[in-house]
Amino acid sequence: MPIDKQQIKQDLIDKSNNILTRYGELESLDSVSIMNTSQKVVFLGSLRVLDERNVVSIKKDVVKEFSQYGDISIRDEKIIPCCSPRYFHISFNVSIDKV
Repeated sequence: MPIDKQQIKQDLIDKSNNILTRYGELESLDSVSIMNTSQKVVFLGSLRVLDERNVVSIKKDVVKEFSQYGDISIRDEKIIPCCSPRYFHISFNVSIDKV
């Protein structure tokens, strides 16, 4: 059965935005990138979290929601820009085997 990449991409965007809304975050996810290899399809995305208290919960929810699609890896990094509020960058990738 072929992988419906566009449907999974839209699901990941919708679920990400639902998670961010659940925790009162103001930012939203607009797009998820798709990378094709010979053996896998990888979906790459990132979330911007302003409230440090939400980082752990959002990461747990992302893993819980996205693990149904395939292998997920997630990481976060604190970003301190010079001219805007600090935030946490949570990036994820979901790998789905083609076979």
